Amino acid sequence: MKRLNQTEKDYIISLLKEGKSLNYISKITGKNKSTLYPYYKKLFGKKFKDVIIDENDDLFIGELVGLFVGDGYSFYDNKAKSYAVNLYFNHLERSYVDNLIELLTIKFQKKPQVYYSSDLINIKYHSKKLYYFLLKYVKWNVNIPVYKKKSRTVYLADLIYSYDFKRGFLKGFLDSDGHLSPKKLTYDSSSSRIIEQTNNFLISLNFEKRKIGISKSKIIGRADMKRLSFKKHEREKFFELINPRNTVMLNRH
Repeated sequence: MKRLNQTEKDYIISLLKEGKSLNYISKITGKNKSTLYPYYKKLFGKKFKDVIIDENDDLFIGELVGLFVGDGYSFYDNKAKSYAVNLYFNHLERSYVDNLIELLTIKFQKKPQVYYSSDLINIKYHSKKLYYFLLKYVKWNVNIPVYKKKSRTVYLADLIYSYDFKRGFLKGFLDSDGHLSPKKLTYDSSSSRIIEQTNNFLISLNFEKRKIGISKSKIIGRADMKRLSFKKHEREKFFELINPRNTVMLNRH
């Protein structure tokens, strides 16, 4: 995004002093609210309510981390000094996403922004607190958070994870990057490391008969997927212990 010149800055500040809303200024200037907000903050102090994170809620934190590992990315806009956390879902998952939005709103005490396109649904929070909170748990081997590269190198930080965190993670990761068929349940990722960590979580929760393999990509340039699967006879136990939310979409695979 092109940096604002002094004339543009002065105009924005004058509108703010007149009491114009950020929505109004964004509309007439064509600038994103994230670009305008630093000027509002400098004049009037912080306006946006940030998320509230209960760091003792291991089950929810694990689920959130699992979702972020599978379908999320974080971004810092240095020019606008803006932090964003995004979760992406297929448009066919609308009913699940609606339930997830309700859950996030309750847990964070703040409703996310939601964007709909023809094939994707994007849940977004502008939050420095959430941005850095997730980076305590999720790591990847690139300096700039780029979604495609993140997916190939993503892994969990070397921490001691509780029983409830593991259950939550297995739920969130399955809901975002898992598949459930009549014969088996699978986790897929282009990151070998996250598949190994997921397998270790399953071992610690006493799941058996796991298998790790590779699903070869038929598309040139796309990474092969590492696949962790276990058989149908453990699905009932999995549902009882993990209780995935995204069952409608998963049962279509």
